[in-house]
Amino acid sequence: MSTHFEIEVAKLTLSTRYQARKTPGQVSLSELADSIEAQGLLQNLVVTKGKKRSTYEVIAGGRRLQAMQTLIESGRWAKEATVWVTQVDNEQALEASITENVQREAMHPADEFEAFAALVDQGSSIEDVAARFGVSPAVVRRRLRLAQVAPELMQAYRNDEMSLEALMAFTVNEDQALQLQVWQSLDQWSCNNSHAIRKGMTQGAITASSPVVQFVGLDAYHAAGGRSYQDLFAQDDGRGLYLEDVALLERLAIEKLQTVAADIEQEGWSWVEFKPAYDSAWMNFGRVYAQTGEFSQEQQAAIEAIDQRLSAIEAEQESLGDEEEDHAQWRRLGQETEELEFAREKIEIEAEVWGATAKEIAGAVVYVNSAGEVQISRGLIRPEDRQRASQLSKELGQSACLGSLPVPKTRPVHSERLVRQLSAHKVGIVAADLATKPTIALAVLVAQLARSVLGTGYFAYGGFGLGVTLKHEDLRGNAPDFKDSKAAKTMQELRSHWLNALPTNEQGELSDDVLAWALAQDTETLLQLLAYCVAGTVQGIQFQDDTKPTELDRLAHTTGVDPAQWWTATAESYLGHVNKEQLVNVVTEVLGAESALPLAKMKKTEAAQQAQQLLADKPWVPTPLRIKTETSH
Repeated sequence: MSTHFEIEVAKLTLSTRYQARKTPGQVSLSELADSIEAQGLLQNLVVTKGKKRSTYEVIAGGRRLQAMQTLIESGRWAKEATVWVTQVDNEQALEASITENVQREAMHPADEFEAFAALVDQGSSIEDVAARFGVSPAVVRRRLRLAQVAPELMQAYRNDEMSLEALMAFTVNEDQALQLQVWQSLDQWSCNNSHAIRKGMTQGAITASSPVVQFVGLDAYHAAGGRSYQDLFAQDDGRGLYLEDVALLERLAIEKLQTVAADIEQEGWSWVEFKPAYDSAWMNFGRVYAQTGEFSQEQQAAIEAIDQRLSAIEAEQESLGDEEEDHAQWRRLGQETEELEFAREKIEIEAEVWGATAKEIAGAVVYVNSAGEVQISRGLIRPEDRQRASQLSKELGQSACLGSLPVPKTRPVHSERLVRQLSAHKVGIVAADLATKPTIALAVLVAQLARSVLGTGYFAYGGFGLGVTLKHEDLRGNAPDFKDSKAAKTMQELRSHWLNALPTNEQGELSDDVLAWALAQDTETLLQLLAYCVAGTVQGIQFQDDTKPTELDRLAHTTGVDPAQWWTATAESYLGHVNKEQLVNVVTEVLGAESALPLAKMKKTEAAQQAQQLLADKPWVPTPLRIKTETSH
């Protein structure tokens, strides 16, 4: 119910209780005041009774009220000026404010989120709000969730410091303290990255689409007291539901797998291991293969029926043409073929026979596969059983049914950390060398760009040792001593040279005149700068010692760089990180066994220092730093 009447502007105040719009409109107050002075108030203000007698609060038209107050204060309107208003009851005030603002200049979305939340707080149901404004209940729930983000984030959204997609990502978890923590941890490149935000907001959680969740079951997880939360803006495919109690989930999975494992143990295997997911360590296990058993009458009949149907499918596929209907039929037949082959394989596995010898030296693993189903792999030989299995194979020959033995454990000469450190030096060395060879840098860059743009399939994703997207590897993070190396100093000198040559602003940063500067340079200067820029993208840090040549090796071979001219073996760079046996091997390789003999009698620290002195002027580098070729061993 509403009424219309005329009232003095002086008796009107801007409502703080029922004002839906909190974000200013785009038209300035001065422009709005000029318009009202020239044309009058074209649309009534919407008001409701104020707390003080004979006063009214403006719930829609607040900026018009401020503009008219400006006219009165400046003397352009009389103090007693009156305007027409439309009064609504307090119970409908907020709804009227939303409706009036939506119909006029579009409200800021943040105002809409908070206004919907206010309606629900006043007692309206989600369904009622949805019906009043012509949206679905799901839309209302999403807006309510957006209204519940931390106030600091909502203000950042109002100030255009955050996108709507980023704000939506924060709603995945209603913990406002966590929202602020994630927001403050983001750098300037990630503050609007919804993927990075969701990752930060869901750390330690697992989605309902995970195989282990499908295996355990959501009902079982919740029945055990597991907690979860929903991302209202995610697709309804399980990826928007997050399970918090991962430890509980894994315990439930293990309990369920334990029952399966108990049945497998009854088969007589030497050991049975079970885990919620495939363990990559099992890849190093050897394997015993089962013997082919005889099919039962039922199994034989099923095999024959499957084979007959597969032959019929093959004949039918050969008769199909190129019409769209034929293509659809081909796909259906292809799907049926896969199902039949799977059924046939299952029958063959059921008929397999595992001998007593195989079970004596091997075991089985039980885990959850990517489809959320139990997977059983029998006949695996653990690395610690390698010697026993090998001996048994010699004694029994083929009757042991050994297919392969576990990979023997060997201790690498270079640790993973040292390989990373040395290969980081290798990247830096190739980069520093390439930076001084602009013609080669240009040729490599053009070749790699051409491969990316003109290549097709897998070839288009390859390269020639460069990261053309200007990605930079963390050389200092992987090699703490790199900052003092010859390669690092060379790159720093070149950086200083180009910063001095290029136009910069008062803060010493590149200015907008860089393009004009570049256009005025000769080709040789531009090639030299290109070589420096391209050199910073050299990629190739490794985590394990490998004899196979990499893209970095191919690039180094192309430039002809000699790492020995850039790097020296010292206790800090190498000698202090390997065992004494390797120190002896290195000195023997460079200077002969006689020079290395005294090192064997020294303590490790003394031996490293002595080796440093002996190798000080020798052009030697360890294998991770050497440039490998296709024939390298």
